[in-house]
Amino acid sequence: MRLLAKLSLALCAGFTGCASTSDELSGLAARPRLDRAVLVSGGAFFAPAAVGQGTFDAEGAAGGEAISFGSIVDTLERGAVFQRLSVDDDAERRRTLRAALDTNRDDPAVRAFLRQAREDGYDLLLLVEELQDGPIESQGTNGRWPVTFATWILLGVGAFIPDRTFESTAALRVSFRELQSGSEVDSLLLVPGPVDLALTERTDVLGLLMSVIVPPFWVGDDDGAVARSIQETTRRRLLLSLVRELKSEVRRRRLGEREAARIDFERGGDGPRVVVESAESLSGARLICEGLDASLAEDFCARLLASRALQSGRMRYEAALPGEVRGLFQLRVATLRGGVASSTFRAGGER
Repeated sequence: MRLLAKLSLALCAGFTGCASTSDELSGLAARPRLDRAVLVSGGAFFAPAAVGQGTFDAEGAAGGEAISFGSIVDTLERGAVFQRLSVDDDAERRRTLRAALDTNRDDPAVRAFLRQAREDGYDLLLLVEELQDGPIESQGTNGRWPVTFATWILLGVGAFIPDRTFESTAALRVSFRELQSGSEVDSLLLVPGPVDLALTERTDVLGLLMSVIVPPFWVGDDDGAVARSIQETTRRRLLLSLVRELKSEVRRRRLGEREAARIDFERGGDGPRVVVESAESLSGARLICEGLDASLAEDFCARLLASRALQSGRMRYEAALPGEVRGLFQLRVATLRGGVASSTFRAGGER
């Protein structure tokens, strides 16, 4: 009876161990936002597998998108990734923007799009580039087979234990683009990782009937059932990985290192301050905040530029933020060589 109780607990843990997408997003949403106002464009456009049958198929992806653009945006919003987020609502432009930015940045339409994004107060463009499809690889029976066997013998529910591992080789590519020329600042290549499936997720009715007389891990897989299970899990994991990677400390550091200047908002005992570090001197700065008097913004920028100091081989600037700044504010700085960096922060309350 003691063994039976332990196995029952193990079975319950198997059912409850996987958190829902909402639960996982809630945890990620509690992490600090990236201090950027971002315009999202592109899409998870389907690129067929180079070899073999892929995880997704073009016909099953509405509009050629293996993951809908709406679900990507919804996940970014619920994950509270950026200080401000908006969407490119031109479906045709979303489809062609990546190629235009990579091969024809001088196109008047592309330059007008980037200029409008700057004027609308965005710091960066988040470009969802494509979903490169790949086959599903079976890694065979995993180490849970003893639990599956014991549960099958004692409780008759071994079919619910995830005892076989698969992995999709599909990958989602996303990049940050700066809004001056559209060049890449940083990129992410997201993969779903291995997935453990129970017999109920990887076989058909015949397979379930066979599990009555043989252990579940001896029952073969149904390709269609495996594909459906892996597709669903792959979509969910790629979306969660997108939020997780964007909000990681590594991503924050990389953006600061790869932009023309690193801009930080610090809340110290003497009041909120803005700190800018750059490899070269700044040539200009602009503070943008709705409702802020222009003279106060100009005074802040003058004080910031006048504070230049050399520290560890880099230029450092800092100035106290005007107390009248409320809500979201954006700071843009330009360097002597023409580089531009921009960040958006929230004054007061949590970041």
